[in-house]
Amino acid sequence: MRLFANFRSPWLVALVFVLVGCARPYRGLERCPPAGIAPDYVSMLGELERSPLAERERDRLLYLMEKGALLHEAGSWGESNAVLEEAERLSEELFTRSLSREGLSFITNDLLLPFVGEDFEAAAINYYKALNYLALVDLDAARVECRKVDEKLNYFFDSYGGRNVFKESPWLRLLTGLIYEAQGEFNDAFIAYRKSLVAYQELRQRYRVDVPDLLWERLVVSARRSGLLVEARDYEAQARDLGIPLLPAQAYVAVVVNAGLIPVKVEGAVFVPSPQGYPVKIAWPRFISRSCSAQPPAVALNGQYPVPTQQVESLDAIARQSLEDRKGRTIVKLMTRAVSKQVAAYQAERELGPLAGLTAQIAALLTENADLRGWTTLPGAIWLALLPVEPGGHQVAVHASGQEALSRAVTVGRGSIGFVVARIY
Repeated sequence: MRLFANFRSPWLVALVFVLVGCARPYRGLERCPPAGIAPDYVSMLGELERSPLAERERDRLLYLMEKGALLHEAGSWGESNAVLEEAERLSEELFTRSLSREGLSFITNDLLLPFVGEDFEAAAINYYKALNYLALVDLDAARVECRKVDEKLNYFFDSYGGRNVFKESPWLRLLTGLIYEAQGEFNDAFIAYRKSLVAYQELRQRYRVDVPDLLWERLVVSARRSGLLVEARDYEAQARDLGIPLLPAQAYVAVVVNAGLIPVKVEGAVFVPSPQGYPVKIAWPRFISRSCSAQPPAVALNGQYPVPTQQVESLDAIARQSLEDRKGRTIVKLMTRAVSKQVAAYQAERELGPLAGLTAQIAALLTENADLRGWTTLPGAIWLALLPVEPGGHQVAVHASGQEALSRAVTVGRGSIGFVVARIY
């Protein structure tokens, strides 16, 4: 084969192709289920428990993330929070330890290091905990998670400065404001909404999500209730210029829809000949999408005609951009590691003979695999509807691809916000 023509031992390349083909990371769902059909989360939890993630200590954090999300979707909100609490503690511990261990990844496989996760995945731990507390109608506990999110995002922002990395989430700021407002903490809500607006405006091109229309009304209402009349008039004027109507109501139902699936990593690889003619593998992760409905979900209140939701976050774009942000550093790491392995193999052949050199080359090939780990049960996009309602009980239905995906009852007090959380694919 011409592919192997420049290699001293072409069978080594073929061997790596076979062995890499046998390796497969945990992915939860390979593809999205049909619209209106929920996965069997109990079976998925069983598969997770039988997977290598449940056994490998270095993958403990990823196991806890996946399990916490699956328990949330299964309606075991208290159990989910217990798992995610452990995940949060471990995430913070691993982040600190990773600073000293990072150098190891320049000489060995990233897969041998503990999974630390991306910064947006660390923030998603608190997001799911907040959703669990909203489902349990425990606004005080949800508020605590909002504080943690605020601290985490502030830390990212202060740490990374002007670097192009994930350091802000306009959606998590918006959700924080809604929870504060639901508890009557209008000044804290206004601060969160203002941060959300700034983040949406600054990150519009980066993550491809526009400022949701509903945010302008929340800014005006929270500013007025905080006594910030100048700010209220300013945001009201901006909304008017944009043609966005402001229709404050006595109460609201916030419908949060986690939709689709985040893309998953697959390996990209090339083989190049070393100066001695041996194949050198260079492998890196890249994303592929999992086929899901691209139609925005709609929400129906009390059997009325469904109204559209607004996209408030694209985890698909955030994940892809986070990987892109690391491209330069990843290339340096890959080249450094390849050179280090070839130097070791050359020394082994020179000092111990051809067989030792060949063994070192085989080891170098078999240990050069891209790190494809990631929190695969996260949604690809998040949508929000904020429905004005009369105080009292209401029935909310979420429609996906023209079909009713779920229906939930919610009770809202005067001047407050009720929450409904839905998962669709």
